[in-house]
Amino acid sequence: MSERGQQQGGGQQQPQRGSQQQQQQLSPAQGLARALTGIRQVQSWVELNHPQQRNVIVALRESGDLVWGVIQGMQQQQQRQQGS
Repeated sequence: MSERGQQQGGGQQQPQRGSQQQQQQLSPAQGLARALTGIRQVQSWVELNHPQQRNVIVALRESGDLVWGVIQGMQQQQQRQQGS
């Protein structure tokens, strides 16, 4: 049983606990960046392990692109505010 637990999410359990504590300290852009990292990691995993799942891959790619667009918009808005 311990082998299965390690294979399924052994490396994922520790960051999940830490993220609950750190979420309160993250800016909105940092939270979105963390979400984008997770989306891209899942997308890569699906592409490698289930390349036939094109709909899932496309949905993950589009979701990641949308999050990235929001991050860029937030950065541009912050730059405009600092410039004026």
